[in-house]
Amino acid sequence: MKINITSRHEKLTEGLKTHIEDKIQRVERYLGKIKEAHVILNFEKKVHLCEVTLVAKDLKLSAKATSRDMYQSIDAALGRLETQAQKQKDKRSGHHRSEGGRAAASRGADLELEEVDEVTVVRTKKFAVKPMTVDEAALQLSSSKDEFLVFHNAENERTSVVYKRTDSHIGLIEPEY
Repeated sequence: MKINITSRHEKLTEGLKTHIEDKIQRVERYLGKIKEAHVILNFEKKVHLCEVTLVAKDLKLSAKATSRDMYQSIDAALGRLETQAQKQKDKRSGHHRSEGGRAAASRGADLELEEVDEVTVVRTKKFAVKPMTVDEAALQLSSSKDEFLVFHNAENERTSVVYKRTDSHIGLIEPEY
């Protein structure tokens, strides 16, 4: 890996250089081999700016940070790069995992199920379940932009769901106890 460090308005110390190299090694865990890293340290009156650009295989990441201390600026900029690199790694590994599963299933190969990471609920929405007939629920759903409607079926006294199908019809889901 080639690391270029440019220091403006002040001399580069050995401590800053080793600190930058250590922090770049942490980012390299997510990206694999980094081809080139360019770090620009700009010392102005009361503001210290750190700008970092990393080039890896098919990927270029960059981040900036400012503070009153150069070490804090370096930590912040490389922390942002670490976050970007982690997102890229997750994106790549998630993409390959789903493609491999589809390709193997299409060939008819037996797949052993891997342990799935815990699913997180992103959004929760609460609403009142109103008693109505299936026809009333279908009419209300067709006049709204929602994809489904949960309602209390007045005919059988159970909670049911009507949903918009892709063929422009409305489907009904009723629980079976």
